Amino acid sequence: MASHPQNTSKIEHLIRLSAASRGQLSHQAAILRQRFDVPGRLLQSLRGHPLAWLGGGLASTFGATLLLRRCPTTPKRRRGWRGMLGSLALSAARPVIKNWLIAQVQQFVLTQLQPAAMVRPGAAPAGRATPPRPV
Repeated sequence: MASHPQNTSKIEHLIRLSAASRGQLSHQAAILRQRFDVPGRLLQSLRGHPLAWLGGGLASTFGATLLLRRCPTTPKRRRGWRGMLGSLALSAARPVIKNWLIAQVQQFVLTQLQPAAMVRPGAAPAGRATPPRPV
């Protein structure tokens, strides 16, 4: 099967065109890979401009310390033996006070709920015993 000279020139043109397209695509892929390689770009920038990165870090640290500075605190006074004794007494009494307070709250809640007990219609009052049902 003989091919026409016109067809061979078209085929050669298409081969050259596809080779050029492959070259452009590989070049564009390399550019995209370089753009998406953030750690590599940071390292390249750091190696290229180390003083700028150092100055920027120092400036941002200085700004953060100015922004986030705490108010100066007054030095704590040392407590004497009376203060230490009072603190010890409160620490020892805290569980007793807590238990007493819980008991008082429980008693208050129960006295508040007692008169308002839910009574079903037709049920006997709470104070009386109900007679046994005949079987």
